[in-house]
Amino acid sequence: MSNEWKKRKRRAESVAEDAWDYLTSALDSARSFGGTVKDRAGDFASEASDRYGTASDRVGSVSNEAWKRANLALDALSGRRSRTPWGWIAVAALGGVAVGWAVAASAPKAIQAASERFTDDPDELPPTVEPAAPYERVVPPVTP
Repeated sequence: MSNEWKKRKRRAESVAEDAWDYLTSALDSARSFGGTVKDRAGDFASEASDRYGTASDRVGSVSNEAWKRANLALDALSGRRSRTPWGWIAVAALGGVAVGWAVAASAPKAIQAASERFTDDPDELPPTVEPAAPYERVVPPVTP
């Protein structure tokens, strides 16, 4: 029996050694392949990060707009009046003043140019021009 026990032990050791060899070769293979996968995963991660950044910017602006609108809706439903946009009113007033000043500055020049163009001379033709001949209607003959 001791002889058979030794055979079994040798067999178990042989199987364990083979298993260990397979395991180490699998790990080495995985490490070499893992480096490639790790590089590719890094590339995918950087691309995903770029896309996430772009999407995050878009979502952020949409989110801010949504919050603004939600707050305005809440204010409207609660009966609060929206605040007066004094900045826009000031810009409109200054724009109106600037346009009025430009028109007032150019109006006298425009009036003077118009008065020079339209003088008080009567609408007469110069003596060298002959009047046009009267219009005569030409009717083609009708053939029966």
